[in-house]
Amino acid sequence: MNRTQRPLILLALLLACLPPPAMRSAIKPYYGGEIVIRLNEPSSFHLNTANYSNLIFYSLIHESFFCLKKDGEIGSNVFQEYRYDAAAKTLFLTLKDNLSFSNGKPLTARNIQVSLKVFMASNLFAASRLSQAVKSVRIHEDRVAIELLADHPDIVSLLTAPELVVLAENEQSFSGLFYPQEWEKGRHMILRANPYYAGGRPYLDRVRVTFSESPAPDLFLSAPGQFKDSFLEFASGIYQNVYLCFLQPDIGQNTKIALYSLLKRFNEATGWRFRDLNSLTSDDESPIAIRIKQLSPQKTAAILKTSEIKLYALSSLSSMEKDLSAYLMDTKLKIETQFIDNSEFASFLDSAAIKYALIDKIFQTKAPAEEKISRIVKESSFNRFNAQYLRMISELDEARFSNSQALLIEQIARISEAVVNDGFIFPLFQKSYSLYVRKSWPALEIDYFGRPLLQKVSKNHD
Repeated sequence: MNRTQRPLILLALLLACLPPPAMRSAIKPYYGGEIVIRLNEPSSFHLNTANYSNLIFYSLIHESFFCLKKDGEIGSNVFQEYRYDAAAKTLFLTLKDNLSFSNGKPLTARNIQVSLKVFMASNLFAASRLSQAVKSVRIHEDRVAIELLADHPDIVSLLTAPELVVLAENEQSFSGLFYPQEWEKGRHMILRANPYYAGGRPYLDRVRVTFSESPAPDLFLSAPGQFKDSFLEFASGIYQNVYLCFLQPDIGQNTKIALYSLLKRFNEATGWRFRDLNSLTSDDESPIAIRIKQLSPQKTAAILKTSEIKLYALSSLSSMEKDLSAYLMDTKLKIETQFIDNSEFASFLDSAAIKYALIDKIFQTKAPAEEKISRIVKESSFNRFNAQYLRMISELDEARFSNSQALLIEQIARISEAVVNDGFIFPLFQKSYSLYVRKSWPALEIDYFGRPLLQKVSKNHD
């Protein structure tokens, strides 16, 4: 053996000891550890994705039918195959093998069928679009067949809604990446890694969801453009709108405007950092600006001093409950507030004569304005809108497919003006969010709905 051959042989031996190329690129992850996330405290484990904080929280414990990545790519941790048969007008979903909920109970096609029916029965725009397309949902062993009323090649896109999740029969069992282990009200919740998660074992052992300022979080929501020294900022791509709704026809216009003026001043006085909202969707995209003339504090007080208003609000707005109650008490006006769980609000409406309600909606910035308008009318009507509004929504759908941008903008403007002029909904505030992550947790992605994907997140180790 000559000297020129020896280095080549040593190199060959070294390469022989290395794993194959595919394995060399897959560095073994570090398992374990805890990440601290600061969110608003949920009211229950019952699905409620009305605000951004809730959207994140429930995505940790409930698994979606389909994942929608930020670039629009669709995937699923639950189904090993999904196939649309155009001739049969049927979507076939085949579950992965040996799926289980967090308590070890099998996750079956029956759970998928029930979860679909629960979703389609909800008062959500995405649910109504799906229910209008579906004729039946059948199951056979590990397969679900969704038969449609008409050919719909893009049917899977309707199944990507964040509210469409896999539900267990037992409310204390969960399909998501984690499951709740401990809940100390007002302080924190401990989520443990779900050993049966359909997407595989997460790298983290625990998620501590904190509802207070301490301990310092690793991941939290805040206004854009802050915390640049210690945190990475991710644009959520969503915004949250708050509306004042009037649910009975016998409310005087002066009372409506007075309450609206009072709530506008609440935002200014408490520094909630919400922007004024002068449209139904976003001022940047709306074809018209809605101007409701605010009353002075003196006129507001004169109109509301004998009104004895009871203002109901969705629990997704509970983070403002303390400040709002204190502010209304300072006004010396007889205004009482009551926060109701989003999931119970519809049934509560049927049993109580609610006149005034605060609601919120979150929207993807990139979603079409006409879709947002349809959502507002559908999800905020509480069955109070008459046939005129249903007809206007139908006309809006027709305008979407007319290839006429002018006609579409005109229809959006018509609906926006009608909803406000008729005194159904007054837009109040809007807030944009960024997601901040401590720089020691850089391996993070967010999906189309602005939710952090924690399955492959692990802390950096030197």
